Amino acid sequence: MIMIRAFLIDDEPLALRHLEKVLKELMDIDIIGTFTDPLEAVEAVGDSKPDVIFLDIDMPEINGLQAMDMIQDICPAAEFVFVTAYNQYALEAFELSALDYILKPLQRSRMMKTVNRLEARLSLVAAKAPEQECRTVIRCFRMLQFEHEGQPPQALRWRTTKTEELFAYLLQHRTEIVYREKIIDMLWPEADYKKATAHLYTLIYQLRKTLKQSNIDVRICKISGKEGYVLEPQNVRIDTDVWEMGIRELGSVEQHNYAEHHSLIDQYSGDYLGVYDYIWAESERQRLRTIWLHHAMQVAKFYTRNNMLAEAVTVYQRIVQLQPYSEEGNLGLMKIYDRMGQPSLVVMQFRTLQQMLKEELGIGLSENVRSWYEIWVAGNK
Repeated sequence: MIMIRAFLIDDEPLALRHLEKVLKELMDIDIIGTFTDPLEAVEAVGDSKPDVIFLDIDMPEINGLQAMDMIQDICPAAEFVFVTAYNQYALEAFELSALDYILKPLQRSRMMKTVNRLEARLSLVAAKAPEQECRTVIRCFRMLQFEHEGQPPQALRWRTTKTEELFAYLLQHRTEIVYREKIIDMLWPEADYKKATAHLYTLIYQLRKTLKQSNIDVRICKISGKEGYVLEPQNVRIDTDVWEMGIRELGSVEQHNYAEHHSLIDQYSGDYLGVYDYIWAESERQRLRTIWLHHAMQVAKFYTRNNMLAEAVTVYQRIVQLQPYSEEGNLGLMKIYDRMGQPSLVVMQFRTLQQMLKEELGIGLSENVRSWYEIWVAGNK
């Protein structure tokens, strides 16, 4: 006989304890969660994946039918048994595919019929083959997109902007514990804590539902005494991780690998989460931007040393496009224009940089750029 894993949900603690006692007397069962708050159960179900959920109908916040509807989106394989004092909801419960509907007070003989039915149902699905895994890339350069194998990348339809921001924040801190208070302070800094906690439960539910519907194999685990969450990527890759690892593994830019290095430059399609105004993402954004700039400069210098001037121009132009205030990038581009015999482009680049620094930052050119240009002008008279 298989060990059955169960959730029990009832807003009355005495009813919960009695239900647990009766179930343990009648069957081989592992009660992996008892809840007086149905929203907490909804939040926890994705991590625990119970085989069966026994729940009441009349509960605060959301009723049992609403809880079942929400849980089915997260854990569709679970069976549901209603244990309630109200008989008027039976039809609706069975329309939602509930396994059984038991009226209080509990009768052991009646519960035994439910137990037999549950064990028979679970035995039929015990040998079900696992679903085929889905290979997915999560793209973070410029904006959040998701790319299933063989399909173009696309953005998800998030229920709210806060749902998307919570996912992005958990993704940035993947495999780390993110404490509930931190999330509440970030998303609802002025809200009442109790109300904010309820909002968070709903947001986690919406997030899990969106990921599941989109076939994104990412787990949002609730841990640490119900005080925090961890995002665990399963069969997915994150483009920033793949990109950064590619740079490290290729090593220095040489004749045999410069094409691969150039490909890594192109993979940086924009700043990390660049289209969003997430203040918390700025440190990671700056870190990846610095890595890209250093890497692109190494490739541009390789092209310059090997007299591959057209390729060098392409890289320097990309540097200036993404990092317009980069002194090294602008000066490098001017030097290449000079080597290509394009003095008008040298002047144009110099004046563009000078005007941009003055109008946008209120500063002048660095001595390094100014002195090079003055020497260049004197030599081209």
